[in-house]
Amino acid sequence: MLDRCSNRVRLPLFLFSFRDAPSQTPLRSPAQRPSALSALVRRGLTALVLGSLVLPAFSQAEARTVRRLHRAVVQPVRILTFGGAITATQQKVLFTPYAQLIRQPLAPASWDGEIESLRKQEANAPHRWAAVMMETSSLQISCSMGLLVRDPADPSANGCGQSSASIDFAMAWDRSRFDTPPDWSDFWDVARHPGRRSLRRDPRTTLEIALLADGVSPDALYRVLNTQDGVDRAFRKLDQLRPYIVWWSTPEEAARILKSGGALMGSVPTGEILSAPQAERDRFGLYWPQRLQVNYAWGVPKTSAQENTALALTAWLEHPTQKQAFANAWPSLPSLAEINSGSLDNRRLLPPIAVNDTFWSAHLPTLSARFTHWAEDR
Repeated sequence: MLDRCSNRVRLPLFLFSFRDAPSQTPLRSPAQRPSALSALVRRGLTALVLGSLVLPAFSQAEARTVRRLHRAVVQPVRILTFGGAITATQQKVLFTPYAQLIRQPLAPASWDGEIESLRKQEANAPHRWAAVMMETSSLQISCSMGLLVRDPADPSANGCGQSSASIDFAMAWDRSRFDTPPDWSDFWDVARHPGRRSLRRDPRTTLEIALLADGVSPDALYRVLNTQDGVDRAFRKLDQLRPYIVWWSTPEEAARILKSGGALMGSVPTGEILSAPQAERDRFGLYWPQRLQVNYAWGVPKTSAQENTALALTAWLEHPTQKQAFANAWPSLPSLAEINSGSLDNRRLLPPIAVNDTFWSAHLPTLSARFTHWAEDR
């Protein structure tokens, strides 16, 4: 299997040892290579690696040099992901096992998933990120913009990776405030159910929800949204709810708004609710029949194209074994006991509505501009 650089071969990484895997930041010049270090500095670096921080034989300048070189050697592999329960699950089944394999720490950080955020990161802090988790439509657009490492085996304009995880988004609500489970039309009924609603500050999933609330059937969503009249219809529906909307940008933020009482109901990744402690989990109902499934992928930023650690990490994350490990660990559906003892809707649990990556990779720039203008036009 080819990796994202044309001169390397990608293998399932558990087939070989990582004892000699290069660090994320290679030593680039002769002056930086260990062979060029003085014997004194090499001894000091060895002492640091062994855990000794006492450098009585060094001058202050020599000590600073050793510490700088030590930091380069043990620099963590940095990853952008989405925080909250998603990162907690990844830490358990992906990041910790991989760190143990390569004997090097992994450092995940949360981000908002915006393409512009990635562009700024690449401009201001190149070589910083080994891998970035993003929606598949964002990956495809970022690839066509030249922000990510291309896979030479994929000649398409957006060939920088494949979907490796799916996360369901559903409506959650405070059980204490409802006698019967609400649906998306109830989400818009502020007369019967007064209070704030939380939605994602992004046209993806938000426009689909607006059309579902307006009576569009799941199988017709993208036929409607692919027309100017359909887009206008979605924005008109959002107009009705505008004064009551609390926006969120990350899955972690979506869960925090609901758990803090910042909204009566809102869209949220189901796993953020299902993974909560039982007492907190019991506070919220989830509307399963018209949940949305969002696909995610791992990309390698273009400035890390020559970093072997970045390429190896992404190859490992994309392997079917790791995809399945995350899918098994991420809570996305009610338990069998909940289905058997719950409402009729739960007993007739339907498949999720797949968010259409092809549609969004083609239309996200245009619809994002209109959505941003609409959201800021208060």
